[in-house]
Amino acid sequence: MKVCKFEKIKDEDEIRQVINCIQKEYPYVAVLPVLTRLQEWMQDISVSWFHEEDEASHATVNAIEEYCCTLADHLVTEPQLNQSMKARIQEYMKKIHTLVEDKADLLIDKIIKAEIYRLSTDLLTYCLRQQGVRAQTLDTSKFMQIDLERKPDIPYIQESIRRYIDENRDVDIFVAPLSICKNVYGETDFISESHNDYYATVLASIFKADEIVLSTQINHIYANRNSRREQHSLTYTEAGQLINNGVHLLYADCITLAARSNIAIRLTDIHDLTTERLYISSHDTGDSVKAILSQDSATFVRFTSLNVLPGYLLMGKLLEVINKYQINVVSMASSNVSIISMMLTASSDTLRMLQRELHKYAEMVIDENMSVIHIIGSLHWERTQVESHIMDTIKDIPVSLISYGGSDHCFTLSVHTTDKNRLINSLSRQFFGNQCAA
Repeated sequence: MKVCKFEKIKDEDEIRQVINCIQKEYPYVAVLPVLTRLQEWMQDISVSWFHEEDEASHATVNAIEEYCCTLADHLVTEPQLNQSMKARIQEYMKKIHTLVEDKADLLIDKIIKAEIYRLSTDLLTYCLRQQGVRAQTLDTSKFMQIDLERKPDIPYIQESIRRYIDENRDVDIFVAPLSICKNVYGETDFISESHNDYYATVLASIFKADEIVLSTQINHIYANRNSRREQHSLTYTEAGQLINNGVHLLYADCITLAARSNIAIRLTDIHDLTTERLYISSHDTGDSVKAILSQDSATFVRFTSLNVLPGYLLMGKLLEVINKYQINVVSMASSNVSIISMMLTASSDTLRMLQRELHKYAEMVIDENMSVIHIIGSLHWERTQVESHIMDTIKDIPVSLISYGGSDHCFTLSVHTTDKNRLINSLSRQFFGNQCAA
């Protein structure tokens, strides 16, 4: 059994792509975002409503109704289904019109938002029914609950979902809206959009899925587009280390939960739903290099001791200040404790505060507009020649920092962003046989 989560659906063509993908993958649960156009109108309603511009709010609701009816006419052509879908649209609109008559309130705003999310999901549910699939919208607000720390209350969800499944045994595919949940007070709420992958992974865990397919923006991942799965498969450990290094791959808790539940993760591009880019599971293929990931907007910083503090105290001071400002350290190297080089991800303001705090103890050299290239695979020190192959690729490229040995799964190179593509192409030729795909 599998769960599929889609990231963005902009227009009618992309709705058709998603429907085709669902029919091909045939998941038990399809997790869908609100249509992009509806999301924009939803924000417009909130703004006009809170400014007490009632006429503008109602006009936006009418625009939503017209848009959804047009989509229904184009996508749900079977007369009975079309009529039923339009009746659902009118029900939603009537409710939202009533809600915006109330005084602006954050809770009511969330209820309006949830109604638009459900409307968007219902539309795709009816599209699937048009294709002969016994699809049903999954009302996640009935069982997806977050705790006081705003994390999914998994024991509660497990208990609640069991009854829901028993009541809907004849369903082929559940279609779930992203993010909707309830809080500990029973109010309509939402999980942060940055945690959408985790929301879907929780559903996969609750439904005891074997696999979850996540469409996400992964244009920073490079692999052989035509390769076998074994050549772009990562273990949970390899994926987790990447995320801990600051590489935007998935929300970190996705890996932890997937590993605990033994759920394989397939990553596909939002623009190319059919092509698998990375596969994450417990299985280690043993391939030396599986993927190359780039990370931009990094900063190279070299700290040279002013000999005010002994080396071990200087290191302690550096880490103390870095922790204070919650700066992410991507990689670090030192030939001795008096000179320490780091690749950081931090704003210019944060770097200035870092410099202000440490100017008494060390001289800082800062080089911004850097990129970090992570070479991922089974890179145990016992494997000979892997390092030499990597070094061959960089003989004509200036590299600021090399980090290797701290992990058995990652070799890190730091270069100026202007040299990034040249380095990636060189690595791709070396390890993927001239097949460079981003």
